[in-house]
Amino acid sequence: MGRLLLKLLHTLRRNLMLFAAIVLVLAAGGWLRGEWRHIQRIVGELPALRTAWADAGAHQAALAQALAGQAKQLSGAGVGQLDAQIRVLDQQIASLQRQREETTLLSSALQGGAPLPQQLRQAAMRDIDIELRRQQRAHLLRLRGRVDALANRAAALDRLEQRRLAHVRAYAAYQDALRQRAAFADAAGLRARIAITPSYWQLRDLDQQVRRLRGATDQAHKAFLAQQGLIVRFPAPGTVAAFQVDEARLAMALAPLRARLLEAEQLEAHSAAWQAWLAVRPVLPVAFGVLAAWWLVPAAIRTLFYFVLAPLAARRPPLVIAPGAPATRRATRDTLVSAVSHRVCLAPGHALLIRPEYCQSQPAGVAVSTALMFDWRHPFTSIAAHLWMLRELRATRAAEIVVSSTVDPLEEVALLEVGAGEAVVLQPRALVGLICKRGQRPAIRSHWRLGTLHAWLTLQLRYLAFEGPATLVLHGRRGVRLEQAAGGRTISQDATLGFSAGASYATVRAEPFLPYLRGRQALLHDRFAGDDAWYLYEEVPRNAGPDRQKSNPLEVLLDAGLKAFGI
Repeated sequence: MGRLLLKLLHTLRRNLMLFAAIVLVLAAGGWLRGEWRHIQRIVGELPALRTAWADAGAHQAALAQALAGQAKQLSGAGVGQLDAQIRVLDQQIASLQRQREETTLLSSALQGGAPLPQQLRQAAMRDIDIELRRQQRAHLLRLRGRVDALANRAAALDRLEQRRLAHVRAYAAYQDALRQRAAFADAAGLRARIAITPSYWQLRDLDQQVRRLRGATDQAHKAFLAQQGLIVRFPAPGTVAAFQVDEARLAMALAPLRARLLEAEQLEAHSAAWQAWLAVRPVLPVAFGVLAAWWLVPAAIRTLFYFVLAPLAARRPPLVIAPGAPATRRATRDTLVSAVSHRVCLAPGHALLIRPEYCQSQPAGVAVSTALMFDWRHPFTSIAAHLWMLRELRATRAAEIVVSSTVDPLEEVALLEVGAGEAVVLQPRALVGLICKRGQRPAIRSHWRLGTLHAWLTLQLRYLAFEGPATLVLHGRRGVRLEQAAGGRTISQDATLGFSAGASYATVRAEPFLPYLRGRQALLHDRFAGDDAWYLYEEVPRNAGPDRQKSNPLEVLLDAGLKAFGI
């Protein structure tokens, strides 16, 4: 369960990193276009916002001037005229407020209304109309009070006296309630502090009555002070205070338009985050599409190969590298032909050509020299298969040499004897050395198979055949097995090391489908057949472990190219 969770977390991290890389690549590609569109939008909106700001300011100045002139005309009007104008202002304010409540910016945007700068302009003008009319109404109310006070000074003074007496009565009632409360608290004593006694609740009622009377006293006192202040500050007859516009309250009406204008200006000049978002947002759908294609396209290709090309290749005739080539029956069944080490008997007149790391021990007196290349007719194949800078051993008398891997504890070595006239198709990566007569190197022949689907599906277009007589030194992980192919045998392509030149070689589709779709197994297996045919394979393929799977694209391409040339 822990390994499954780690695998899921690793897959999720890898996909997130891949998605982030795709987003960054697409964003970098479309950065200039996204930046230009962003600047176009800002430049297109800012003039409209600035025009709306100028229009709102001009409308405010014109309306303020008109209302100031109207207030000046009403400075000498009577109470009736002032009341009529106040009622007109009340109706206008109520109508504008209904319009503001019925029309919101969100509903206008959802209904496909005017652009945002125009909506803000209309809202600002409507709020200016409401606020200026409210200020004019307050001015007319003050003017009416003054006119009323001038016309009815005696009534105003009488009203002042009435308000004074009302305050005196309220204060006297408040004092009586305080005395009653104090007397009851003294009489009740400790009972008034216990919540379950009637005295406690009666004392609470007295406290509420005291608070109520105190509030009534404060209201009466405020009314008295207001009337007193009106009489004290009453202007001299014949003078009227001019109508003044409260600029601070009008600034609140222009606040939404001004905030949007400042936001657009700052976004144009400073907001890197907003600019980055505008650059990334257009490529997000494309990034999701690329991520989906990253998974779906390989799956579709694998499905096509599995259900179309692999069955088609299975119906094609098998390959035979060297028809009629003799093959020695080496075993009646599968045989493990390798061991951790082998003792090689080097006869006089023979030479052992081997990679230095596979020559473990040798007797004294054996002549040792360096062979720069395994086969000068195939230099690139020799270099790619690590068959260069080899050790060449020669003996004047019979000598035993121990051959073993000194670098990989899981590797075993095998000796494959190829008789005269016999040929074996071998992958050079499996070869670490050979024993032959001096001056009689085995011939290596290239066999191209460009016209068969088997070769193209396996990406192996060339096969190398080693002709005897010689003894080949091979290596394989966990051992090398030799099996007879009579009746037909199937094996993983990654494990195949070689086969007899007269064997019928074909590819078959690997079963089942889901492991192949997930990349857990290859598409094709090797199939060998023939009465005298045999094949070699290593017990554990070299790329079987997850740590041996190549993830570098260049390394994968290089391996595919080497495989195409049979290396």
